[in-house]
Formats: sequence, structure tokens, C-alpha cells
Amino acid sequence: MIKSYAVNISLFLICSFVQAQYQFTLPDNFRTQRNLPLVDMPAVIMVNLTEFGGFPNDGKDDGPAITKALNFCKKVSKNGTGSKLVFKKGTYDLFTNDNKSHLIELINANQIIIEGNGAEIIIHDPLKGFLKVDKSKNIIVKDLFIDYDPLPFTQGKIVGVDMKNRSFDLEIDKGFPTLDHDMFQKANRVWGMIMDTKVPGKLKDGAPNLYASKEFEELSPRVFRIKINALPLLKHLEVGDPYVHLARTNGRPIFMSQGSKNITYLNITNYSSPGGSYGAHSMEEWNIIGCKLQLKEGRIHSANADCVHANGGPFGPWIENCLFEGYSDDAINLKSTKRHILKQISSTRLIVKYHVDKGDILRVYNPREGKFLGTYEVVENKYLGNNRMQITLDKPLEEDLQVGETKKDDIAYLDTESNESFVIRNNTFRNARRYGILLQSAYGIIERNVFKNLSQCAISMNNGVDWGEGFVSHNVTIDRNIFDNCGYDDTFFKDYNAAAIRLRVTKLKNPEAKGKWSGVATAEWQGLENISITNNTFLYNKRALSIECSVNTVVRGNKFIRNSKDLSETHDILLEDNNTNLVFEN
Repeated sequence: MIKSYAVNISLFLICSFVQAQYQFTLPDNFRTQRNLPLVDMPAVIMVNLTEFGGFPNDGKDDGPAITKALNFCKKVSKNGTGSKLVFKKGTYDLFTNDNKSHLIELINANQIIIEGNGAEIIIHDPLKGFLKVDKSKNIIVKDLFIDYDPLPFTQGKIVGVDMKNRSFDLEIDKGFPTLDHDMFQKANRVWGMIMDTKVPGKLKDGAPNLYASKEFEELSPRVFRIKINALPLLKHLEVGDPYVHLARTNGRPIFMSQGSKNITYLNITNYSSPGGSYGAHSMEEWNIIGCKLQLKEGRIHSANADCVHANGGPFGPWIENCLFEGYSDDAINLKSTKRHILKQISSTRLIVKYHVDKGDILRVYNPREGKFLGTYEVVENKYLGNNRMQITLDKPLEEDLQVGETKKDDIAYLDTESNESFVIRNNTFRNARRYGILLQSAYGIIERNVFKNLSQCAISMNNGVDWGEGFVSHNVTIDRNIFDNCGYDDTFFKDYNAAAIRLRVTKLKNPEAKGKWSGVATAEWQGLENISITNNTFLYNKRALSIECSVNTVVRGNKFIRNSKDLSETHDILLEDNNTNLVFEN
């Protein structure tokens, strides 16, 4: 069998120089210690992709060959033998298939290295991601370049604005898809942005950051009329403005990892995506090292969603030495896991939706009143079927809960699945829409990063009550970062508490609202705990820091300089309200 696949046998020992190259060190503020990033491991069998029919530069669909080769690697690993799938350098094409979200799937695998050797992957389905890793351990994907054809967005210049008919005309740049491509109707979120005339990836100063529309009319080859009903949005458009319109499909990042452990993405460059770049659910010790989301020459946009989006897991990501630019949502979005409370049997017994383990720590929150209902440990659990779990708490929860499966009901958040022990170190986030980091996680460190030309807050710590997800952060260190010109779009200037770094606890503003959104208001609960902001440099617009609803926040050793190009009418270093033991040293 091995001979028929012409598989070469060799031994690859753990490469100590790779660890030394990155000089990984563990922070000292973690509740639960994690391992250093996995960047190499023993592999006994080398598998060449060409032996399974995957040849570079032939224009054929290489998806089946990659799938066959990975299945062979899975068989090898069942007896504990590591394997390495090796690409030859060149271009590989992936066309669509029957997989729902990703063209390549790796499930129930162990100890596999995917060695790209600088190969380029071109994906020809603009509605799907590249690789989904599920229920696997010890997987390294490295040294790949990934792009799309057609791109999941288009770009051009505004050539006309019609306020009376509530529309504008877009002339699409040569080489970019036109708006009559079916992805602009099939994608679940289709919207655009006005861009800066001089800085690729950056939004226009003072402009709104979202123009939602699927209404297009072709006027002439490569010129389309886009219908926008809101006059306040249209007034910001000017002839000559660069513009991007994207076909965003949520849940389709380049890489999706879920229910897995020790997964590493190493030295990978991607240029675009229908969604984000790295998605994760319920992960342990996963890593993004030396990777880039990069603007290609001639483009003013890269990925359509978050660069890194992680719903709760026992461990958060280790992200180091990476570049993220030109994206159209948050660079990093870390959330804690929630559990809907279906029934309150007694003060110590609840029925919740989905699994909860013994020893899990729950934090229960009333989003209507912004009221914290306590921290509890699960001492017993019993699966009832139909995704229901009966749990017993270590102490009484005396409150009569409002139970149900909506964002308006009382919700239990798993503090033990809050992406804790995360590391965000030595990265650059620049020239992009919205936040650098939206943090709804705990026990982590953000250090020695550069945040530049982001249209809203560089770091925002706030619970997402109106989205029905994400809880308050605690035990986070923000140290030795540079914040340069973060906050310049219309939303940033309108928000009363906008700042380069913003801390806030929210509740639902109108819990009785009949539509999808209830809005948010500031809660009285001081839920943000033990936040340290030290030794950073702020070249700020409007405000460097906004700190509300916190306990034991320390701000020390920072340098504050107002940006000479700041467009805000008022400015100050710090907005602070409703804090206990706030230490601020300027």
C-alpha cells in the first residue's frame, strides 16, 4: 500500500530553532496555564500531494486530490504515526463541491502537518471557505498563500450621486467582479464602504461604515446604479470616492476550527475571504503564528468579516507576529460561551440548552436590567436528551429567573469557556473598518501590538446584549501597544464614549422592542474587573480612554498625544464613570 503511493519515510524531530525564532513566553496573569504554541512535531511519513493527483499549475480541480491525501494521512495517524502532506510550489485550484461551508474538511484527525512550501491556493467559489478542521488534535497548516477568483467583493469609484432618487453610480475597476454576479444576491450580507483616496484599506474620514444594498441596475458596461434609501448615508458620498461592495457569507472564514486541540496556522498569507480568516468554536490551545491578511497590489479591501472570530472554548488563541489589514469588521473577536436557561426547577437546579460539564463556572446575567445574578459552580449534570442538560449549582440562586431562548431572557455564561489564556502579541492591525479587538473574554494579554488607522475603537470591551452573545471581560493586561489614529468614522464621532480603548457594561435599552434590535444602555453593574492598561502610546482622536463600569482598573505609564489630524469637536484623554478603585496616572 505504501509503495503504491510512493510515500517517502523519514523522521522529522521537533525543531527547536522554530521555538527559539519566536521566543514564546507564557504570561503570568493566567488562571489556567496553557502550552506554548505547537509549531512543529515528529512526523514519520511524508506524503506528496502529486501522488494523489494534485499537480500545480494545471488549472484542474485539486480539491479531490487534497481530500484523498488527507484521508491517507488520517489512516496513518490512527496508530500514532505522524504524517506530513507536502505541496510542491505552484498554483492549485479549488472549484466548488457539495460541502456546505468549506471546500476541504479534516475531521477526526491527529498529528498531521500540511506543508505548503509557498504554494498558492486559488478558490473559485466566492461563497465558501478553504479548510474546516473538526474534532482533531495536533494539526499544523503552514506556508500557504490563499486567494479567490472571482473575488467575493468588488471595488470602483463613485461617478454619480442622485439624492432625489436615493441612489449612486459606481464604475467598477477593471479585473473586479460586476454586481450582476449571483454572489451579490446569494450572500447573506451584501453591503459597501466609502474608502480613503490615499490609503488602501482605510475608510473615508467621517463617513458611515456600512451601505447595505442588493438593489443594482446596470447602466453601461461596468457602471452600476446602487439604490440606498437613507439620505443621511448618501450625503457622505462624493464623485471620485473609492468604494467597495462585498458579498459576505457568515460562517465561511478561510479556516474554521472547532472542537479541536493544538491546531496551528503558521506563516500563511491570505488576501481575501467571503467571511473572516480564522473562525473557531470550543477550541483548546490553538495558534495563529506569523500569518498575514494582506492587501494585494491594486486592491483596497481584503476579508469580508472578522480576521479572527472565536466563540467560547476552554482556551483562547495565541496570535503572534501577524499582520491584519484591509478587513471589513473586527480584527479579533473573542467571546465567552452562553447557555440559555430553559427551566428553573429550584434555586439550585436548572435545565439549560446544550452541554455543561461538572466544574464549569457559570455567571448569570439579567440583560433587561443589567443585573448580575451571581457566579456558580456546576456540581452535578445530567443529560436529558434533545440538547437539554439538567445541572445542579453549588449554592442557591435565589432570583426568580426569566427563562427562554431569546437575548431578552436571563442567560448563563460559561466563565470556564471564555477563551481564557489568550495571547495577542507583536501583531499589526491597520487600515481597516471597525475595531481592532472586540473583547468579551477573560484572562489574557494584549501586548506590543500596533493599531493604526482603524475606523473605530482599537480595543472595545463590552458585552454584546443586543447581539445575544458575549459577556464582560476580566483579568486582562494591555501593555506596550501603539494606538495611532484609531477612531474616525461617523459612528465613532457620534458615540458619547468612543475612545481608542473603551470599557463598558451594557443592558438592553428597550427590552419590549418588537423588532430585531432593542438597543443598548450603560448598566449600573461594575462587571469589568482587573483590567491593566500600562506603558502604551496613544496618538488619539477624540479620546484615548473611556472607562465605565469597572473594578480595579489600573492605568499607568502611558503616553497620550492628541492626533494633529483629529476631526472631533471635543477631546480629552479619559472619560470615566461608575468605577471602583480606578487608578489613573497620567
